[in-house]
Amino acid sequence: MKKDDHYLLGSLLKTTGIKGEIILKFNSDCSEEIQKLESIFIDVDNKLVPFFIEEIKSKSSTIAKVKLDGLDLEEKSIEFIGSEFYISFEQKKILQITSDEFIDVAGYKVKDQNNKLIGEVIEFIDISKNPLLNVRTASGEVLIPAKDELIIEVDDDLQEILINIPEGLLDLD
Repeated sequence: MKKDDHYLLGSLLKTTGIKGEIILKFNSDCSEEIQKLESIFIDVDNKLVPFFIEEIKSKSSTIAKVKLDGLDLEEKSIEFIGSEFYISFEQKKILQITSDEFIDVAGYKVKDQNNKLIGEVIEFIDISKNPLLNVRTASGEVLIPAKDELIIEVDDDLQEILINIPEGLLDLD
């Protein structure tokens, strides 16, 4: 199965208990509709492997505990920790997930942690575990990591992204 045909929903955070339960971390708020999920697809060596859900319980808007069919021991589940999981686009509709982060940031101004203008976003490049902003600067184009831990603020009204630029990133030519 191809990743392009599926929606990246989150990652497997850690095991919990001795029966192989796993804590799922969702990339966005998961609705109460999460109970309707029948399966997820786990990225195993760049291939999507389906797993049926025996039981799922929401712990918060972005965390759930899941029991997957066939993973009945912690030793079996632990090998999947850190992996990403996907759902079909049909399942995405059921969960009422309507928007992805960074879809409409083209044209936004990018400023560093000191509020200094860096440039303008040309495009958001959605690379799993390494999203990037392609930014047009005065000296050309530069790719800036768009990880949550680096983004200070996104102001949709002003169309600005305030980001903590890693030291030396803009010095590369």
